[in-house]
Amino acid sequence: MVGNLTSFRYYTGKKAICSLKSGTAYFASPHQLNDSLEAKFELAGATPYTDALAKALNELARTRSQENYAFDMAGFEEFETIHKRENERFQDACQKIGIFSTSRRCENQAMWAYYCNNSKGVCFEFEWSLEVMNKYHLYTTDVDYSNKTRIHNRAIILVDLLLKEGLKNPAWTMKQIQEFALSKEFLTSYGVLSVACATSTKHTDWQHENELRIISAHAGELPIMKNILKRVFFTGTDFQEWGAIMTLLQQQYPNVEIARLIFDHKEPLVKIVPMEYPLLLA
Repeated sequence: MVGNLTSFRYYTGKKAICSLKSGTAYFASPHQLNDSLEAKFELAGATPYTDALAKALNELARTRSQENYAFDMAGFEEFETIHKRENERFQDACQKIGIFSTSRRCENQAMWAYYCNNSKGVCFEFEWSLEVMNKYHLYTTDVDYSNKTRIHNRAIILVDLLLKEGLKNPAWTMKQIQEFALSKEFLTSYGVLSVACATSTKHTDWQHENELRIISAHAGELPIMKNILKRVFFTGTDFQEWGAIMTLLQQQYPNVEIARLIFDHKEPLVKIVPMEYPLLLA
């Protein structure tokens, strides 16, 4: 992630009040989300894994004029056992992560209808800084929407990272590349990216949500609301929690902007009107 990232989340009035009062963002485990197929996938076997890895290493070797280099398949039977065990650990890790679901848009009318109690709620605009992401070890990823069988080959991520590092460091020998592939820095990046990829595929039925996920290694609350909340949108004031939300914002989040989102049947179809607290609460 380069610079700050902006995303949006739709809330009912009650959920907005809970988040504002606690100052937390809740990262749900996969089984708590509303998609019954959340984080459901199969892992590729050892052969597709080693095939992808061999192809990447041989490609890197050719770019270094090491035509005689060949991926060592010695001990493959032992590797199959290790790979199976690692796949089991990976599956377990994927079920323990925390997912904070956000959207790329604040003006999705369908989202206002069913996540904001038919527009009787609000939409929070978040700004994710590098400082927050690094402090809480968070990772962002767009959801991939697919109607195909979900088979995750962890080697695809490994290959992509190795090829990128190889291109960035053309003077590295194959031995140096292999040593880097075993480093803590590389293995951490590989693990995070692979988990994020495996747990961020959904059926095309959900494509209208245009979801951007913020992923934590563990589910639960993080005390980050005051660090990430930038603006609050509303479409109307005729719901029970309106006054309480505005009071909480004014008292505990004085720097957060508020704005009215107006939908119309003629252009401009969507209009954002910045508002001021004194006028709203008068």
